[in-house]
Amino acid sequence: AFGEEFGEQDADLVDCRTNTIIAGAKIRDFWDGFEDLSRRLVTKEKEPMALKLKDWPPGEDFRDMMLSRFDDLMNNLPLPEYTKRDGKLNLASRLPEFFVRPDLGPKMYNAYGLLSAEDRKFGTTNLHLDVSDAANVMVYVGIPSGLPNHEEEILKTMEDGDADELTIKRFTESSERPGALWHIYSAKDAEKIRDLLRKVAEEQDQENPPDHDPIHDQSWYLDRTLRKRLYQEYGVQGWAIVQYLGDVVFIPAGAPHQVHNLYSCIKVAEDFVSTEHVRHCFRLTQEFRHLSHTHTNHEDKLQVKNIIYHAVKDAVGMLKAHESSLLKTPV
Repeated sequence: AFGEEFGEQDADLVDCRTNTIIAGAKIRDFWDGFEDLSRRLVTKEKEPMALKLKDWPPGEDFRDMMLSRFDDLMNNLPLPEYTKRDGKLNLASRLPEFFVRPDLGPKMYNAYGLLSAEDRKFGTTNLHLDVSDAANVMVYVGIPSGLPNHEEEILKTMEDGDADELTIKRFTESSERPGALWHIYSAKDAEKIRDLLRKVAEEQDQENPPDHDPIHDQSWYLDRTLRKRLYQEYGVQGWAIVQYLGDVVFIPAGAPHQVHNLYSCIKVAEDFVSTEHVRHCFRLTQEFRHLSHTHTNHEDKLQVKNIIYHAVKDAVGMLKAHESSLLKTPV
């Protein structure tokens, strides 16, 4: 449907294996191969590319381009007190109307699967962290035609990715469709992960400029070898989550995470600012200031100081109003 509706729009396509951008591509080039291996763009070696569609639709265009889909998503998000734009526990809802609203989504993440044993060292989305919390919904999983031995490879990828037994049973003992393998780490372990990645970069004779960051630059995917080193050398172990069709994955602000698509997936994410993790939001905005001026995360796009100020202002106002009502109540 997307190929028919929006096929002639320009697209930024990225090959997940090489992280290179495909020049001059159209939206149709991506969707034609979404569920058909024979219609995919190919490399110079005539191998089908593992593509992702970057930043589409852009920004606020999701609502304008896909109104019915937007309404359907927003009406069905779990924990609406947090995830809806006007949720009582979503601190971003406390910003007054005259402020420029931060772009909290929803955002679509569309990408092919990475299926082979060689593909297990690549990520659909490399390790990174976000300044706000997010709810990521798996809305569609497509199994491309012409895909050989896919169930066997999916099982091996789950096992290689440290998925637990119950998660694997959802695949082997039911008809559920797995879409993506996630690895999520605690926010408190981010510095240890950085230290490992800088160490590995030095071992590989890579540069480590002071105004760049191995997590914020999204230049690493922690494969089984790196995850093993992270545990052995730093005692850090994350959570391996297989996201099936219809599952929602919640990612806390500041938590390093990465994604490896198993099949072709459409995921939609809505960001929010929770009271539980707002301290991470504030810390990250200070951290981002030390990145290079050309880095996409250099600016405080979330306006976290304004959000905190108006959330506290609302809370104090409510307490004072309640206090006044108590004083007026006759004994």
